[in-house]
Amino acid sequence: MAVKPHLPSTQAWLADSWQRSIGAGLSEFQLPQELRLDACELKQKHEQYQMLIALVQSHALPLFNQLMAHSNSRLLLSDAEGYVLRHWGVSRYSTKLADVALDIGVNWLEQHKGTNAIGTALTAKQAVSVVGEQHFIRQNRFMSCTACPIFSPQGEMLGVIDITSEQQRHTQQTLMLVSSLAQQVETALLCHLPDSRYRIDLAAQPNLLNSGWQGIVIADSDGRIVGCNPMAKQLLNHAKVGDAVEQYLGDNWSRAGGFNQHLDLHLQTQSLNIPSIKSRVATSNKSLTQLGVRFRDPQLERAWQHANKVITKQIPLLVLGETGVGKEQFVKKLHAQSARRTEPLVAVNCAALPAELVESELFGYQAGAFTGANRTGFIGKIRQAHGGFLFLDEIGEMPLAAQSRLLRVLQEREVVPVGSNQSFKVDIQIIAATHMDLEQQVAQGLFRQDLFYRLNGLQVRLPALRERQDIERIIHKLHRKHRIAPQAICPELLGQLMQHDWPGNLRELDNLMQVACLMAEGDDTLTGQHLPDYLAQKLACEPLKVDPLNAQLLNTQLLNAQLLKTQLLNEEQPLGEEVKIGQNSASHPLAGKVVSGKVTSGNTATLPTATAVQSDSLHEAIYSNVLQAYQACDGNVSQCAKRLGISRNALYRRLKQMGLKG
Repeated sequence: MAVKPHLPSTQAWLADSWQRSIGAGLSEFQLPQELRLDACELKQKHEQYQMLIALVQSHALPLFNQLMAHSNSRLLLSDAEGYVLRHWGVSRYSTKLADVALDIGVNWLEQHKGTNAIGTALTAKQAVSVVGEQHFIRQNRFMSCTACPIFSPQGEMLGVIDITSEQQRHTQQTLMLVSSLAQQVETALLCHLPDSRYRIDLAAQPNLLNSGWQGIVIADSDGRIVGCNPMAKQLLNHAKVGDAVEQYLGDNWSRAGGFNQHLDLHLQTQSLNIPSIKSRVATSNKSLTQLGVRFRDPQLERAWQHANKVITKQIPLLVLGETGVGKEQFVKKLHAQSARRTEPLVAVNCAALPAELVESELFGYQAGAFTGANRTGFIGKIRQAHGGFLFLDEIGEMPLAAQSRLLRVLQEREVVPVGSNQSFKVDIQIIAATHMDLEQQVAQGLFRQDLFYRLNGLQVRLPALRERQDIERIIHKLHRKHRIAPQAICPELLGQLMQHDWPGNLRELDNLMQVACLMAEGDDTLTGQHLPDYLAQKLACEPLKVDPLNAQLLNTQLLNAQLLKTQLLNEEQPLGEEVKIGQNSASHPLAGKVVSGKVTSGNTATLPTATAVQSDSLHEAIYSNVLQAYQACDGNVSQCAKRLGISRNALYRRLKQMGLKG
């Protein structure tokens, strides 16, 4: 009979975290399987978060070293998905810390590790200390951990900074230290905003100007606000990005120091000169506001770059693409890195609104304008978006009557509520999206031509999933998102998924992967047997459509796997015997389907012999495949040997050569 966990009752957030841990199927008496990034995935994470890592190292690490150098503690940085990116402090972990895998590349979300400082801080979005017995997993209760989220200037949670100690019990002072470290990094992020030229510190008392808790405003060379921290917004009555600094602080704000009598605030202004960090991240070709935004498909990246240029000029943007390609997520990312990021993003699904309610929802209405109207009236979605983005999704299904009124809003930049004669000026960035062919809709009289040209300031098309060159990466990413434990995807299934049409695009693939991973719980490899029957049958019946790039990718994977197995099998043979590399190739599930980008029959398909491949490439392929299989099996030699199709002795010899076994 299972022992029921004793829920902590002293603090509500802690009891809630334990409940989430139980709901995730974890046991406090059993160390859960770790979810770890492979070397390639970890390298991508480091490239993506290069600036954040550099800022933690330059702004948080010195204070940590000064105050915690005497203790057996480590400073850790994780991303918003719970993966540990870097750690600093003691040179090596104790045996206990090594056993619980508090290491780079390991995921520490609550659903994988139970109640812990990193995962719980990400969920609670606030600083937390998890000390000793407060950890859900019993093996973790020798630690004291304190973590605090790091937020971007736009309010996006970028990750978590954490202090973990083995012997020292954390107190309220540790919580304040971690919060201060996170604040140091957030201030550095603020100062590294694009076009930042001046930093203005604000405080009610002069001794607070350098306290770390002062208001901070960042301005460009023209004196316009490009960013400010929450304290500055409070002191300046909700100052907004794009406003002139003199509007709040007067003409003398740029002086080195001073006092604003109107606001009773002490000021300290300094010019920003921060080339060191910028030079470190120049190779990544990403600004701070695009931290976390990365497109590896050329067509999608081109759409992203073009869209970013026009939204700075208030030019309407029309986003086209099939259902499920991610149009709404694309717009959300645009808003998050734009100058209007602190203002609302109001999304309207034109297809979901009844025709008779479209006008009142968009333009608002006066009190008593019609039967059933709210007695106080309604300002409408357009006025709600004032200063920010108005996203009109499925614009092609907007009724013609509403189209004519929307056209007037776009022309005059003002809106008149239903039942009213009063007009209201609006400042909005319009983005419309549709899966329809609007030009065809215009030709059929279903969409106003003048509105089409007004919305079509710039037209970008998001590629369908089947057209994307990074489809393999997307498959693996969604698999990692939904898999319950470390797990591989068999090559045959991967090939089928890469060649499928995906009419529902990203949405369809995400749903499929969620179901398949649930069906494959406990299995070390995801195969076609784990797919829903309707899709498994459909994939099996589909002819393999060979795209040259995808064919090359599949060929490389199959060739590397075959070369690896042959090389390792050769190591097992007595002297004078050799295994023919082509002898088992026809039995491979993809044999005869993809060879050098051409479809061939199973009887004639053979793979090149080992002599056709350069020695260095062969060794790299062997090393890479052994390492991936070994990591996927969590270091279990028997499982790894079975997966590779070789003996345990041959695998032991190879692991010893690679330095993975003594």
